[in-house]
This record gives sequence, structure tokens and C-alpha cells, in this order.
Amino acid sequence: MCNSFPDRHRWAAEQMVSHDDSMQRHATSNAVSAVCSTIYRRRGIIYGLATGVLVGLQMAIVGWLRSSISPYQIMLWRGIMFLLPVGFISWEAGNDYTIADMIYYIGFGFFNALGVLLGFVSLQLAQVGNATAIAFNLPIPATIAGFFVLGERITAYDILLFAINLIGVVLVSEPPFVFGGAGDSVDVDEFFGAMIAMAGLLCIVTSVIFSRKLAYREHSDPALTTVTPGIASVFLCTGVILYTQSWDKSSTLLEVLAIPSAGICGLLGNVFLISALKLESVLVVSVMFTSCVPVSFLLGVWIVQEIPDLVSIVDAFLVLASTCACLFK
Repeated sequence: MCNSFPDRHRWAAEQMVSHDDSMQRHATSNAVSAVCSTIYRRRGIIYGLATGVLVGLQMAIVGWLRSSISPYQIMLWRGIMFLLPVGFISWEAGNDYTIADMIYYIGFGFFNALGVLLGFVSLQLAQVGNATAIAFNLPIPATIAGFFVLGERITAYDILLFAINLIGVVLVSEPPFVFGGAGDSVDVDEFFGAMIAMAGLLCIVTSVIFSRKLAYREHSDPALTTVTPGIASVFLCTGVILYTQSWDKSSTLLEVLAIPSAGICGLLGNVFLISALKLESVLVVSVMFTSCVPVSFLLGVWIVQEIPDLVSIVDAFLVLASTCACLFK
């Protein structure tokens, strides 16, 4: 009889501990579930970030090859690789496509291919960081175009995000035609490289609008929007190569492997870009896409063995901070 009280007390204590453990496991499970739900709901941001990383890697590879391989050859191989998903196209859905849908697909393919090609060509004249910062700095022009063409809303937070991103992109690239002294002569090659990159930017922004139009109409097929730039790339680059009658041969095994690697980066980046535009606005996707700037910058540092100074590190941080700020919209 006397021993029953300690037993009851021990049993009650064990029940309380078990209850506390159960509550803790339940709270942990809810927290994990909430995190997973948030990640799934905003997975378009992850896709946009992946696109930027892959494009930055692609530009670094093309920049490394620029002295030995023509950008038209790299773009041709890239276009051929973009034809690989042709077997995944939803041909049945094509019965519901209208003439407007086909115009959007063709427009996306042409302007996407032309924009990337101009970005590659600009690397022949401009530095990798400068060309990437200009050709793929989508947030401001893409959001302005999204506001006027698609009617997407712009807030004060977005304007602040634009300012931080623009400052970071300009400073991280340190273009000589902007930072050159008043008495310095403007480097002609750098200037024309910047102009070619700017033309590429306008083309890429136009392709983003076409892709977003398809997403609004719920007729966006990632496979088809990957194949169409491939077809355009093959036609454009084949024409240029036949006209110039030039073909550069790879001199090392590393160059042979680097050419398809650039194509793979472009292929995966395009798939992630289309998937991101189906889930997020042009603003969010374009800001996350800007991660290609610090990626190409850091890869350039690694390849050239340059040690960045404190200012360069701060500038790269501004670009990354503006991209991460999209998570708090």
C-alpha cells in the first residue's frame, strides 16, 4: 500500500515527460512542415537563383574560350543541345494553341537566342564581369517592361530593391567607361562590347515578356520554350559560320569538354528560367537571375587568380543582398 504512492508519482512523472516529448515532436514536425511548405510555395525563387548561377558559369566558360573558339561555334553547339528536349514536348496541348501562342513561342525563341548570342559576342570586346553585368542585368528593364506590357504592380519596396541591385551590379563590374577619369580616353573595344551587351539585354528582356505572356495564358510548355531558342540558334549561327567560312578547332581536351559544358549550363538554365516565370513575377525572377553577376565575377577571380579587395566584396554582397531580399516580399 505504501509503495503504491511512489509508483503513482513515478507513473505521473513519466506521463508528463512523454506528453512533453510528444508536444516537442509535434512542434518540430509543424516547423519542418511550414518550412517545406514555404520552400515549395516559393520554389520559383529557387529556380530563378539556379538560372543565375548556371548562366554565370556559362559566361565564365565562354569568356575562358574567347581567345581560341568563336562565340558562334559555342552558340551553335548550345543550340543543338537545346533541341534535346524535343521528345518531351506536349504535342496534344498544341491543339489548343492559337496564332498568338505560336507568335509568343517564336518570339521567345528568336529573341532569347539573339540576346544570348550578343552576350557571347560582347565577351570578345568586354571583360567577363562587365559583359555579364550589362547583358544579364534584368531587374530594372524587365520590371519596367512588365509594368507597361503585363500590368504587374511596382511598390516602394521594389524601387528600393532596384536601387540596391543597380548599385551592386555597376560597382561589382567596375566598367572602365563609367569609372574612367575625366582625362582618360574611352577604350573603344570596351565601349562597343558594352553596346553589344546592352542590345543583348534588350533582346533577353523581350524574350522574358514573351515567356511571361505564355505563362499568363497557361500555355507555357518548358520543353517547347527550350527547343525554340535552339532552332533559332542553329539557324543564326549556321548562317554566320557559312558566311564567314570559318571554324576554329579545339586544341586541348579541356576546350573540347568546355564547349558542351557551356551548352549544358545554358540548357538547364533555360529550363529553370521557364519554370520560374510560371510561378513568380518578372521582378522576382529577374532579380534572382542577377546572381549570375557575382558568380561570373567570382569564377573570373578563381580563373585569373586575382584576390578581390574589400570594395569588391562589399559590392558583390549588395547584389546578393538584393536577390535574397525577394524572399521577404
